[in-house]
Amino acid sequence: MNASGSRILAFGANASRIAVWIGGLMIVLTAGLITVEVVLRKVANMSTGGADELSGYALAIGSSWSMGFALLRRAHVRVDAIYARFGSRPRAWLDCLAILSMTIFAVVLTWFCIGVLIESITLEARSTTTLSIPLWIPQGLWVTGLVVFSGISLMLCIHATAALIHGDTDTVRRLVGSRTSDEELEEELGKPGNPHGGAAC
Repeated sequence: MNASGSRILAFGANASRIAVWIGGLMIVLTAGLITVEVVLRKVANMSTGGADELSGYALAIGSSWSMGFALLRRAHVRVDAIYARFGSRPRAWLDCLAILSMTIFAVVLTWFCIGVLIESITLEARSTTTLSIPLWIPQGLWVTGLVVFSGISLMLCIHATAALIHGDTDTVRRLVGSRTSDEELEEELGKPGNPHGGAAC
């Protein structure tokens, strides 16, 4: 991979790391809000009047903002019982097929979600709850995460395919290959590894 490609993926890794921390924080705050809601209902027979709605938004936004990070870390679950029995070349082809499939899924999903966002903006839609939140706000944050996810998927797909064409199966594995048990063990033990979760080479 050239220096420009490495810089782009490194930037994507840093941006996705920040996004996943923000998304995780939102979910933690939502858990606190739900706890307060439950306690208030039990003790004082009253409600905050929006915990369920806000928790739904936080879950959707936090999930979309974490997808790019999970992809760079090669953390998505893959069934690799047969995959592990192949040589490096067939595995590289399967890895590229997997990231191509993920990219197509990400782009199609993002395209339709952008359509939902545009429709909400056009209709000035609001949630049918007491909060009456303009839907473009949570949907815009949700779509932002999906756009980043699509961009990272596309970058990984391009670089992995280029590496495959040049016969560089090691780069393909580092970018989009299924994580080995040794790699997972090294990470759990805190040993130094790839700082970009497979995004740099």
